[in-house]
Amino acid sequence: MRKTSPLLFGKQLDFRHVYYTHKARCGLGLLCLHWKLTAGDEILMPAYNCGSEVDPFVGYGLHVVFYRVDRNATIDISDIMQRTTPRTKVIYVTHYFGWPQDIKALSEYCRKNKIYLIEDCALSLFSNPVDFPIAAFGDAAIYSFPKTLPVPDGGMLTLSQDSLSTMPAQRPPIGEIFNEFLPLIKRTILRICDKTGLYSCLPNRLIQSRHFSMPLTTPSGLPGLPQSYYYDKDIQNMMASAISLYILKHTCPESVVRQRRMNYTILYKAIKDSKFYKPLYGELPNGICPLYLPLLVENRKMACDYLSHKGISAIQWWAGFHRVFDWTEFPEAKYLKEHILAIPVHHQLNRRNVDYVSSCLKQAYMEWR
Repeated sequence: MRKTSPLLFGKQLDFRHVYYTHKARCGLGLLCLHWKLTAGDEILMPAYNCGSEVDPFVGYGLHVVFYRVDRNATIDISDIMQRTTPRTKVIYVTHYFGWPQDIKALSEYCRKNKIYLIEDCALSLFSNPVDFPIAAFGDAAIYSFPKTLPVPDGGMLTLSQDSLSTMPAQRPPIGEIFNEFLPLIKRTILRICDKTGLYSCLPNRLIQSRHFSMPLTTPSGLPGLPQSYYYDKDIQNMMASAISLYILKHTCPESVVRQRRMNYTILYKAIKDSKFYKPLYGELPNGICPLYLPLLVENRKMACDYLSHKGISAIQWWAGFHRVFDWTEFPEAKYLKEHILAIPVHHQLNRRNVDYVSSCLKQAYMEWR
């Protein structure tokens, strides 16, 4: 069992076994082995998902059943309970963009029915809301470090009870870590150019964000996931790289949370009354560390292209669909996958950067309304 500083996560890791993995999804594969989940066992997962978190369970032969998530990205507890069968071994809950799901009643239901509960905190690193604690109720929780921090890799698996019999011990390939570091190096160079007044002198091809390429389609004609999103058991026993753990250890979470909250608040106030953008969430409750400012946009691609041209790394969030599943039963989740635009609020943005993003969002609205 690997230890981490309690200062990084508050009380979320108290009395839990902690393991650092190469990627967050590695922890899910380890759970399949640890809990002895076998082909035919059932897992209930939210219909609004990335797809990469689903594939480890598909790879281990589990029967994956989706449940409803509404247009506010809130899980439907009643739908979960209606879909539970005697074969249900696991219920999986995702805390989106740093906001918590209210799962206290669900956790009691799981304990009563001897069902494992997994909390996906990959999008909620450093979120510690008071009213609805994150990672406090699940038998296991997973985190992803690159979603929040400037690191090339790294995930974390926590368990509330028994420790893993086999811990991640393989080191990730140096070449892979170097490739993952290239975008971080680029962003660092851009920030230095911005502070020194050289940003405007850079060629457009350098400052524009790369588009998220999804050339494949699912059997139902939806845009597919990149191949790298599907699970590779070869990486399952890999640990997080030393450089990611070093950066994590020397991160000040209070500073990260404070800056992200400030950036979110500035952008939210700038566009909250817009008819072109609809924020998925409102003002920040105490303890939330926002991953992005998620906006519902009807013409998401047009908005993303415009912002990318302005050098803003907006993301068509979770645009790809896992090739195995059909989303026709879940129009609300499909709507979220097709309309959420994630606007950066990360802690490396200063006030000047955020004001620039705000002006571009307003300008886009003025041009298209």
